[in-house]
Amino acid sequence: MVSIDQLRADRLDPELPGGLGRLAREGFVYTNATLDHGLTNTCPGHIVMSSGLNPGKTGIPGNSYIDHDTGQERYCVDEPGSSSVVIGSDHTRSPVAITVSTFGDWLKDHSADSRVFSVSAKDRAAITMGGRQADGVYWYHSGSERFTTSAYYRDELPAYVATFNGTDAFLDGFAASFPQTWEHVEGSRRLDDYVGEATMNLRVSGHPLTEGEQRGNQIYFSPFIDDATGELARLVLAEEELGMRGSTDFLAVSYSATDTVGHLYGPFSAESEDALARLDRELGLLLTALDARFGENYVLALSADHGVQALPEWLEERGELQCPVTGGRIEMTAFGRTVFGFLIQQFQIPPDRMTDLIGMAAAGVTVNAAVADELGLDRSAVLAGLEAFLEDQPGIETVWTESEIMQGQSDMARLYRNSWVDGKSGHLIVQSAEDCLIWRPEGTTHGSPYLYDRAVPLVFFGGNIRQGQSEAEAHSIDMAPTLSAAIGMAVPAGLDGEVRSEALIETGN
Repeated sequence: MVSIDQLRADRLDPELPGGLGRLAREGFVYTNATLDHGLTNTCPGHIVMSSGLNPGKTGIPGNSYIDHDTGQERYCVDEPGSSSVVIGSDHTRSPVAITVSTFGDWLKDHSADSRVFSVSAKDRAAITMGGRQADGVYWYHSGSERFTTSAYYRDELPAYVATFNGTDAFLDGFAASFPQTWEHVEGSRRLDDYVGEATMNLRVSGHPLTEGEQRGNQIYFSPFIDDATGELARLVLAEEELGMRGSTDFLAVSYSATDTVGHLYGPFSAESEDALARLDRELGLLLTALDARFGENYVLALSADHGVQALPEWLEERGELQCPVTGGRIEMTAFGRTVFGFLIQQFQIPPDRMTDLIGMAAAGVTVNAAVADELGLDRSAVLAGLEAFLEDQPGIETVWTESEIMQGQSDMARLYRNSWVDGKSGHLIVQSAEDCLIWRPEGTTHGSPYLYDRAVPLVFFGGNIRQGQSEAEAHSIDMAPTLSAAIGMAVPAGLDGEVRSEALIETGN
């Protein structure tokens, strides 16, 4: 199972010379594939691939959420107070927030000898794809400049991963061959130095890479993190003898650079073009390794966790910007100050208690009931006032309440309902107007229910898979059930996804 983080459907190009192009040419491609949920973040986007269920049923509404009981912001794969400490960090990471089984769990239950491994630059991608019973789950930790795991899975890294990291990744580990700067040519869509791009690692080639105090972050925000991820995935394949012991094994790989680079420069930048070209080569190496080991005796599914909005400056230049706000940007820090200012004035909330009362996270806006009682406030009145104020702001399409999401008959209500997790989703979910970017002053993001964030590639490839394409409506939740059918494993009942039988040569092996 391969995820390309932030890969919009319109970036899957059969003309690419490497692995991504080969999958587009030789696999079975769905040209009308989307996410079937409304909050388009990394964590929910990955759990739907591996579980066959929409996020609302998995316990994962977004990358972050406000716990309704404690009022604390939580990360989707954290586990505070547990022993699941990350090696080389004081963070805790585990799949305990996931309330359902995933493909790797199904495979383990089906075949006790099967093994499950997952690799990504991102912990939330690796964990949600690997699931609860994985034998190994590895991700990159920029602070320690190495790939790691948590004590939930194992207490120490296997020797081959430690060797891969080296004593210093930049001297004798995976980054030792990386250049000092990331160099790339001018893009085919626009100038390299373009207004709206982030300045963090320079807006032009060559971007700093392996020198300076921020080198761990610099490689994370570059295509070279995909090189490292791919190399480690192939190392896992070989060292763990996956598929060579008489049982079916599962390897999940999530490549992250399309997202980390895309956030800084947008999907049609010179940087993103170069990142995609390098990813295409990297996928070619993975397919070559799989071909050499298994011939046609493997099956691969590829999709993305979400798309992304193009830079509003680029859309405006092309005359395509639909946002009613001039320039298309709503700077989120200033927007938050405006919201807080309204609440302070309207409800006389002490400024130093605002963040105790109001929580804002990827899964929505929450009003803490205990703090509201403490301050003598009617929580329902605060929510109603906040909803009305937000809906009156330029660039906001609507603000959804729980009742509107649960009782709504529109397709948009259904999408948000598919993201809803009771006790974690916000009391209010803010839907921006199309092409309105609530983000930083530079770069871009995702998270909306619009097609630029929901339209994703969906490709099946390998043994038992037809070559061709379909315009049928399909979703990333179809990946796990279709993989199950492709290997002759029973598909669990009650999934939101379905077996894409038109992609299969036969329904079992």
